[in-house]
Amino acid sequence: MPTNYLVLRATVPLDEGLEFSQPSAWQKKGAGADLTAHVVPGHETDAGELRADPHNVAVMDADVMLSLIKPRTSAANEETALTLAGTIKMPAGLIAVKAHTSPLTGQGVTIAVLDTGLDDSHPAFAGKTIVKRDFTGEGANATDVSDKNGHGTHCAGTVCGTTVDGIRVGVAPGVTKLCIGKVLGKNGGSLETFIKGMMWAVMDEKALIVSMSLGYDLPGNVKRLIARGVDPALAAQAAMNQQSDIIKGVSALRAFLEWQSNNVIFVAASGNESARPKFVLDAGLPAAELFAVGAVGATTGGDKWEVADFSNGRAQVAAPGVDVVSAAAGGGWASMSGTSMATPHVAGVAALWAEKLRNQGGLTAPSTLRAAIISSADRQPLLNPQSDATGVGLVQCPQ
Repeated sequence: MPTNYLVLRATVPLDEGLEFSQPSAWQKKGAGADLTAHVVPGHETDAGELRADPHNVAVMDADVMLSLIKPRTSAANEETALTLAGTIKMPAGLIAVKAHTSPLTGQGVTIAVLDTGLDDSHPAFAGKTIVKRDFTGEGANATDVSDKNGHGTHCAGTVCGTTVDGIRVGVAPGVTKLCIGKVLGKNGGSLETFIKGMMWAVMDEKALIVSMSLGYDLPGNVKRLIARGVDPALAAQAAMNQQSDIIKGVSALRAFLEWQSNNVIFVAASGNESARPKFVLDAGLPAAELFAVGAVGATTGGDKWEVADFSNGRAQVAAPGVDVVSAAAGGGWASMSGTSMATPHVAGVAALWAEKLRNQGGLTAPSTLRAAIISSADRQPLLNPQSDATGVGLVQCPQ
């Protein structure tokens, strides 16, 4: 049947045996190496020929569905969920990651948020340079990233929202360049929108930190395959095969972009599909191939943080993700819960570390930003920390 392929194509032929999920493989190819994404219409029988081409790093189904990692219900009242720190009210999560005492603000660091868009009229984003790109085709033009869902606005607010009327919701309010890639529309997104969004953020806009709260929609893709005529008994197997192709593609793209920008970091939500302690699912795609973030919530009394019951496993770090207050599309504030809410905390913390390392001349060596985030994470604030859920611990801002 007719199929659209998303092909990651290198300008130089690949050497058999090199592991292109590592930046070192691209380094060996030298400065002439480049990677582009192309949608190639064809038929299922064309896959073998495409994969045999030594220039093609990965061949994936372009129409694979990605979905928003939907937030869980939050019972918090926006006003009562804020804590007074000095003269400013802020969510408890900002205090937990020590954003309130950090002398850094993220000044000069470029961050990209790949999500449902942004309400850029919200005063939390006043004064920022906002670069916009719609990858969904739903906007009136290529820069229309209107956020009809509210999720992207909430996440961006946690990353870098400024103080409004005595309320601060952003970890890194000094960030002045914010890149908004709308990769999720009313019906979710596709692998094509996600891949092109990642490439745009790093290669075009030079974002050092890319935050995303989306995932591979396995049930949705099973239904899509059945609708295309695949035997229902085989559709799940076909979707898992697609997932294998995506793993290869995302890993290769991540490595290529890390070679292009040796301290870029991709923070991604691990997912909300677990029901602890009954069962725990591993982090889904793309988080499993990037920098996976788990969610924790404050315990009664607020002196400790515990793993959120919905948070998936195989997280590398944890951040506050329960009853998080941030910017609401249309104005005001909203409270949401999910690993989607934890992820922008990590992006904001990364911005503060990037500013500090840049000031010290430490961003010249590869992976120093990731190393700083990991080495500074703290397990002490966590009640019964679980390695699969919290990784190395709760992320902490530089002091």
